[in-house]
Parts: sequence; structure tokens; C-alpha cells
Amino acid sequence: MLELFFAISGFLKVADQYDNSYTTCYEKIDKNLKIKLFCIDPSGHLNQALKRCRAAIFFSATMTPITYFKTILGCDNHADQLILPSPFPPQNFGIFVSDTVSTLYRHRHRTKSEVAKAILTFVKQHQGNYLMFFPSYEYMMMVYNLFQAECSQIDTIVQRPGMSESERDAFLERFAQENSELLVGFAVMGGIFGEGIDLVGERLSGAAIIGVGLPAISLENDLIREYFAQDLNAGFEFAYLYPGINRVLQAAGRVIRTEDDRGVVLLIDQRYATARYRSLLPKHWRPIRSKNEHRLAEDLQMFWNQTVV
Repeated sequence: MLELFFAISGFLKVADQYDNSYTTCYEKIDKNLKIKLFCIDPSGHLNQALKRCRAAIFFSATMTPITYFKTILGCDNHADQLILPSPFPPQNFGIFVSDTVSTLYRHRHRTKSEVAKAILTFVKQHQGNYLMFFPSYEYMMMVYNLFQAECSQIDTIVQRPGMSESERDAFLERFAQENSELLVGFAVMGGIFGEGIDLVGERLSGAAIIGVGLPAISLENDLIREYFAQDLNAGFEFAYLYPGINRVLQAAGRVIRTEDDRGVVLLIDQRYATARYRSLLPKHWRPIRSKNEHRLAEDLQMFWNQTVV
């Protein structure tokens, strides 16, 4: 009853501030009707909250593009911004792009073997621990099954839906500091392993990011797209593009955590060849385009063999 009381109380508080930035979603589940008060644009409510403050600071390593975050967080036009360069040595971070493979939903069955081969080439050039990030569980398992069938001798670990805290800890404990063999973890972008974890030093040698992180098409995301298409002519950007690239940057950020870390990131998707997506990548990244598996292997070997000053 206490849980129900707080649920109803929260619903009523939202109903009290319901305005044009909200919409009501209805879902029929068997004989039950589920009603959701969905906030499409939180900027107005956040702005009112900020006005009650003397000052506020928003900070993150992945607030890209900054104009999107200033808009969605309800910042005033006069809000200052400070963008600092990466404190980590650029020669310690290798960014590689495989932009000849399509990961579009309609192409995934056709290109899944190409993704699996690219991943295999990526991890074979240097012993250590790796994480492979996918946009969905379904796509992850599609490639994982193929990867495991072709190279069953490589040790792998897979993120499962609804993992308990102990299961999450056990997953991360597999990423030991001193691993003389290969460990390849398969995980989902935007999930529990895509942000907020620190695998320092040799606990993580690299990460491959398959796709551009776009959220799944849904009623809520389409409502956001329609709203910002009318308001700012940026519907796709606010609903899918910017949240997607944020997932990519969060996943890539797992690799380098200190000044002494060395690691590599592989981006797999044709869209990384376009100016639209390249412009959203951090300025300090120095991506190397690898046209095929042979070139990718050579580029990776060159990175791992270089002398660190």
C-alpha cells in the first residue's frame, strides 16, 4: 500500500504541472489501461528550477553537442560554457573506423558476418580484455553466436537482461588486471556497462562500438521527434541522433580512464564516413580509417608496437 501511495502521489504531482510540454500516452494491457504522463520537453520545468538557484553547474565528458544539452537542460541564452581539452596523451588512444559495413536494421542479417570478422581482427592484434557494444540485445546475440561459432577458443562473456548486482560484479571481476589471454565481453550501449564503470589500466584494452547508438524507434521517441521538428526543425537530431552519439561517447570513454592507460576503440558503421556523424566526434580524436580487415590489422599492430614515451 505504501508503494502504491507514493506512485499515485507522484502521478498527481506531475498532473498538477501538466502543460504543453507533456502528452498523455495510453496503453491497453489485457483488461487493464495504463496511462503515462510523458514529458517531451523538460527544458521549461528545469529552467524554472534553475531560477530558484543562485548558480548551477552541469558537467560531463560527453555533453556533445553542447547546444543540444543547453537547450534540453533549460539553460538561459546567457549561460556560460567551458570546453576543456582531454587531459590524456593522444598517442595512448587509438581510434579506428570501419566505415564500409552497414549496421542498419534492415542490413544486419546480411552484414553480421562482416561485423564478427571485424571484431575478431580487432581483438587478435593484442592480448587483453575487450568490450563489444551493440545497440540492442537481439543484434548483440546475432553477432555473438556467429563469433563464438567461428572462434570458440576465445573466452567470452555476455551481458544478460535484468542482471542482478552480484551478476554485474561477477561480470566486471572477469576483467582482471593481468590477463595473458583474450577476454571478449559483449554488452549493450546505454546499459549498465556502457557508462559509469572504471576498468583502469590493463583491465580494458579496447572497445568496439557497433552502430551509431540510435535509440530504438518507439512511441515516446517519435513524440520527441515530432515536437522538436515543429519547434526547432531538429526532430531526428533531438530524438535519435544526439542521444545516440552520447551513447557512443559513453562507451568509448570506458577505455582511457587515467594518464597511463593505453587502449583502442573501433567504430563500425558506414555512417561514420559522413560529415554529419564525424562532426559530432570529439575534436581530440584522431580516427584512422581502415578499409578492410588487413588494413585494420596493420594499423592496430602499428599502434600496439609503438614506443610510449
